[in-house]
Amino acid sequence: MAWMSVPPAANDRPGAAPMSSMAAATMILRCSDVSPTSTHAISCPSQHIRGHNPTHTAQKRCLQRILRQHHVSIVRNEDASIFKVPGYRADTVIDPGCLHFSSAYRNKGIVLDTSVRAPTASSYLTGKTHASKTDGYAAGVGEDAKVKHHTGTLTSSWAFVPFVQESYGRLGKQTRLFVKELAMHSALCSGGGKADVLRKAGLAKRQIHIELSISLARELAERVMAYTRGARMLGCVAAPVSKLLGHSAD
Repeated sequence: MAWMSVPPAANDRPGAAPMSSMAAATMILRCSDVSPTSTHAISCPSQHIRGHNPTHTAQKRCLQRILRQHHVSIVRNEDASIFKVPGYRADTVIDPGCLHFSSAYRNKGIVLDTSVRAPTASSYLTGKTHASKTDGYAAGVGEDAKVKHHTGTLTSSWAFVPFVQESYGRLGKQTRLFVKELAMHSALCSGGGKADVLRKAGLAKRQIHIELSISLARELAERVMAYTRGARMLGCVAAPVSKLLGHSAD
């Protein structure tokens, strides 16, 4: 394990509760060959501390707070009733008419599926076109996959929006279009002349981007640091790795 030294060293957190043998075995088995970078931390289910609170959940909750802040009156969480195909569940549902000032979604309900993608993941770094050459590549692949997965599952009264964010903060194309519509809806709800509405829409759009970026940065940092806390509970010494900063545990 490049990032975690073994045999155990002295526990540097006096009084810390020891990790259970089952949790320790699971963490070592599943994560021992993977450095604790944000790429792996996004979806790792084996973390003793944060494994049951996925990054996806944190961003979904952030989005739902944003919707309520920007005059979306009815926001539902984890709803399966709107699908005509069994086995599907929406992360976030906006009832028809709740985005009444949006030219694109005025008469439709909206189904939002939240996803976080890491451009540094190996699956996005292969082929002629990949994440290191194309801005937004990982988000675009994520959006296409979400759309394909949900094709034919909703009636015509619903619009599906893949809400995809890359781990460095960049939003997908369809996500940006939705944020633009939401910002304009929020500005029109506040009222004012044309120039005032456009100014408010610009501010709302910027605020939404900032809130999403802050939420993701905080969540990824917490998940990477959870590896080191978990290692200390095992009595090991951990060195987190940053591909972005070029730090290595070796």
